Amino acid sequence: MSIEPTKYYENYLRYHELAEKQQKDCNLGHTPHQEWDGGDDLMCQVELYDVVERKYAGFSQMVNDVFYADTDEHPYIEKIRKGNTSKQRLALAPMWRGKHSDFKLPEWLYIFMVHRLTGSAINYAQKPSGYHNSIVPHFFKDKTIEEMAMRINSGKHDPFYTSIGYQFPAFPKPPEGSEYKRNGDYFMSVHVPKLVRELAEWLEQGGKREIREIGDWLFDWNVKNGFRKFKFQYAAFISDIADWFPQYVIRESMFYYGTNAVECIKYMAKPTSRMNQQKFLDSVMEMVYKDTGAVPYNAEDVMCDSIRWIENYIRPGEMYDHLDFNKVWGTSDIIDHPTGRQKMMLNLGLVEDFNTFKSFPSDTKVLDMNNMSIAEYKERVQQYLN
Repeated sequence: MSIEPTKYYENYLRYHELAEKQQKDCNLGHTPHQEWDGGDDLMCQVELYDVVERKYAGFSQMVNDVFYADTDEHPYIEKIRKGNTSKQRLALAPMWRGKHSDFKLPEWLYIFMVHRLTGSAINYAQKPSGYHNSIVPHFFKDKTIEEMAMRINSGKHDPFYTSIGYQFPAFPKPPEGSEYKRNGDYFMSVHVPKLVRELAEWLEQGGKREIREIGDWLFDWNVKNGFRKFKFQYAAFISDIADWFPQYVIRESMFYYGTNAVECIKYMAKPTSRMNQQKFLDSVMEMVYKDTGAVPYNAEDVMCDSIRWIENYIRPGEMYDHLDFNKVWGTSDIIDHPTGRQKMMLNLGLVEDFNTFKSFPSDTKVLDMNNMSIAEYKERVQQYLN
């Protein structure tokens, strides 16, 4: 093997095990998070770390509701029948009964694309986190892509873009003097219908395709039409195809890596020979797949969550303001990790009270506040421990 795992890799495997158990017990099961017996207070208090499959993450919850309605195929159907789920799901899922008679592959691709381009309805400060601003729930009234596109431009709906936890692509500007109020409205109304229809035709030509092959098709389509590649949003969109139309995708094929996943992987292992970054990232992913059985597009998302877990991430606001940010911690044993919210930062007097922070101290914010380098911080931690 041309890579060497670090202590962070051991933590990742442990986090994956905990998250897999919480997905089974709490996310898909009936155990409330705060009553979970996993032994990790952060995971009990914050409903973010309960996923090892993207399909069950907050940013995909709404898609489950519209795709499955309240049928037996819905992964949360037992919760729906017992009323042991969110009021949003109980209201939304029944509305979508019978929509598969109206919507075929192109229409579902359009829904997936709109969901991802507008922010995936995510807000990590809320419970549940996946029902924030979105126009997707209103599409049950429509039967064609054109009707859905018209709804986007009608203005007769609540705001449906959200950048809380997701990012928007650099949408092209609409022609001067056109009717479109936002660049995104223009792109989703004029260009996405053509995109998803051509993609559906290509996918239906036969055979499963690798995830990066589908990505190349999408990126090339954008470039040919004068747009940027939208890599982040299209990667999420491809994952939707893998989850809800797996007959078109080789799910075990290599995925893409977001910023958080790259950060996590660089902590998890070190190369023992010269290799480019793509080869290194893929080598670590192959090791993860071998050790956990998680397909790459799922493992990439777990990596993003695992680095948040190590950083003791809690988004201040609304549902989590009652927590004492000086007392809720995960069980990672990386005690000298230099980013995020760390117990050692309190012990060293670098922070007096984490409850005074209006936003999460991302990256090296706490160290920067103290004019301290990462090396200095790690040395201070060792001195404290000794």
